[in-house]
Amino acid sequence: MPTQTFENLPKDKKKRIIDAIINELSIHTYEHINIQNIIKEAKIARGSFYQYFDGKDDVYAFFYQHMKEIKFAFWGPLFTDPLDMTFLERMRLIYVKGFEFNQKYPKLVQVAKKISESPAFQNDPTYQDGVKQSIEIYKNFIIKDQEKQIIRKEIDPEFLSKMIIEFMQKVTLEELLKDEADLNVIKDKATELIEIIGKGIQTHV
Repeated sequence: MPTQTFENLPKDKKKRIIDAIINELSIHTYEHINIQNIIKEAKIARGSFYQYFDGKDDVYAFFYQHMKEIKFAFWGPLFTDPLDMTFLERMRLIYVKGFEFNQKYPKLVQVAKKISESPAFQNDPTYQDGVKQSIEIYKNFIIKDQEKQIIRKEIDPEFLSKMIIEFMQKVTLEELLKDEADLNVIKDKATELIEIIGKGIQTHV
């Protein structure tokens, strides 16, 4: 994580460094990022950079925390508020919010795609901790619906959580990164996706 020296920087300088970090991470995977590019774009001395960060692992740790704060502010109510909705309806809204997030933070979506393409981060502890937290949150929503007899009790909440997170992340990133994504199309796809998950694909007699 960044040093206190970084935290004490003037807001405009800190923003310039953060923007340079996000831009570099949106272009290259972990294996190919270049600290010098960040230094050059942020218009700071190399020595100054290393007063703020130890290296690219530190930069990534900072980005994860920065992203977490933004995502929590954006999606927070859907994960924390006791809203009166089913798990699948919550998933539909989360999916649609992903499109709105892309409109507001397109660079962050690009970084997310680069991270997902990086073999080094599939087993990264910080990345894995984030995945585990998401699984736990989804599991709790699923269990609540099982208690209400909305979701079958024989379904493993953890397995369903993992399946939905992986599938929706892939579908969301692919859709959001299209040049001409349309909100109405996103909403229709989200509704269709949730209906397929909820009803299954077999005909019922």
